[in-house]
Amino acid sequence: MKNMIVKVIKYAGTNGVAFVADFTLLLILDYLLSFDRAYIAGFCYLIGTCVSFVLAKNFVFGRGWMADRPVIEFSAYFLGGVMGAIITTFMFYLSVQAGIINILAQKIIATPIAFLIVFLYRNFIVFNDGK
Repeated sequence: MKNMIVKVIKYAGTNGVAFVADFTLLLILDYLLSFDRAYIAGFCYLIGTCVSFVLAKNFVFGRGWMADRPVIEFSAYFLGGVMGAIITTFMFYLSVQAGIINILAQKIIATPIAFLIVFLYRNFIVFNDGK
């Protein structure tokens, strides 16, 4: 259990860095483009996923069952990002429907939900070491 708590804390830290990259790009693209914010949020989440992969692979997760197949491992990790992007997009959509239009509030609502679901997927499926 203690190992899981340490892993969640490390994952939160690496994802904090990915969040800064994601949110910075979100703010820039939201300002520059006239696309629906929900779609931009989903796209930016995927960019953050790439940042997260590099950091999580090196600082959080041990050698999982896909370690000898790096393309498959990245693809599986990225699939978690796609799941997170869909969750984020959906949460942005729901927040607008609820009358919440502040971009920071929307991101704060979406992030913990996506974080938890994606962490569980990555920990127990992508980087499962069989222990």
